[in-house]
Amino acid sequence: MDDMNFNELQSISREHYYDIWQKVKAGEELEGEEKIIGKLMKQHEEFYDDWDSTNFDYQYDPDIDKVNPFLHLVMDTIVMNQITANDPPQTRFTYNKLTARGDSHLDAVHKIASVVVEEIWNIMHDKKKFDLKNFTRKLKQLK
Repeated sequence: MDDMNFNELQSISREHYYDIWQKVKAGEELEGEEKIIGKLMKQHEEFYDDWDSTNFDYQYDPDIDKVNPFLHLVMDTIVMNQITANDPPQTRFTYNKLTARGDSHLDAVHKIASVVVEEIWNIMHDKKKFDLKNFTRKLKQLK
C-alpha cells in the first residue's frame, strides 16, 4: 500500500463507487455507509453517467468539468455521516433548520458541505487544527 500513488488510490475508490452504483441499480440492499452513498448517488441524476463509467483513471479538470462528482459525493457523504451520527450535533440541527425553512434535502446537505469544504481547506492549506466552535458558528450563519 505504501507504494501506491494518488491515481491508483483514486482508481480503487472509483471502482468501489462503481460497485455501489451497480448494487443500487440492481435493487440490492445496502448497509452502513454504502447505504448512505447509494442514496446520495440516486439523488444526483446529473452524475449518473459518471457513476456508470468504468474509466476509473479519468482526471477531472475543474476548467473543463466544473465539478468532480466523486469529490462532491465524498463531501455529501461526510455531511450525511455527521447528521446520522449527530456528531457534531450542530450539523443535524442546521440540516433540520434549513429543511424546515424550505430547502430541499440536497440543498441543505450542499450548504453544510460548503462549510465542511472550507474547514478542510483551512486544515490542509493553512495547517490549522479543526476548530469546532468556528465550524459551529459558520453552520449557524447558513440561511
